[in-house]
Amino acid sequence: MKLIGLKQAKTNLSAFVEESQSERILITRRGRPAALVIGVEGQDLEQLLLAGDVAFWKMLQDRRQRDATLTSDDVRRSFGIETATAQPTGSLPKRNRKGHRSSRRKTT
Repeated sequence: MKLIGLKQAKTNLSAFVEESQSERILITRRGRPAALVIGVEGQDLEQLLLAGDVAFWKMLQDRRQRDATLTSDDVRRSFGIETATAQPTGSLPKRNRKGHRSSRRKTT
């Protein structure tokens, strides 16, 4: 980590922003830490914004602790669709390897 004074940071900000891509830079004011410059070039803006959002992390933690998870059958029932277990086997047309209906017909 590199330490620089505020005056030096003001005069050479562009160079320090470039340097911060590979090394953190601590800016001091009267010898005390004032700001930390961390390079984030190439990172996703949304991830950067959410990384420091306390409300987002609280919401995420709350959602992870909920017991109310739904199975696929629960979702199907909520939309009035028969569940996978209720469908009789053989009711769907046969499919070939490419996912198309088989064009072969049984001969008797």
